[in-house]
Amino acid sequence: MTEFLTNILKNLGCSHCQEFEFQENTNKENFKNWKLYIKEYEMFSAMTLYNDILNKDISHIININECIFLLDNNNNIFIKLEYISLNDVDNTPILVPTEDYQNIDKLDKIFDKNKNAYLIGTFTIKKCK
Repeated sequence: MTEFLTNILKNLGCSHCQEFEFQENTNKENFKNWKLYIKEYEMFSAMTLYNDILNKDISHIININECIFLLDNNNNIFIKLEYISLNDVDNTPILVPTEDYQNIDKLDKIFDKNKNAYLIGTFTIKKCK
């Protein structure tokens, strides 16, 4: 019965219910559908992750100085990223690859006008332990 009422409230736009659902999703070890972007600034380039379904960036999942793994479609580690800071210009999290860096420059990138960044791909993320 509570699940039914929760679904009704979510469909009506209950922000408390949507936030609860987001918190429930963040308790899982793996998170799907995270888009990796490379954003170019005047003095540097940075990676960032965004989830269109949750309408959240990675700063809602991990804290500064924490790391995550990006997993490909076969659940193999594609890259390991560390969240180093929040960009003051547009409040996007800045992620840097660790020593496990793969050559992303060779991958096809698509420019996303909405994010003003280059989309690398969509991945599942897993928090580092």
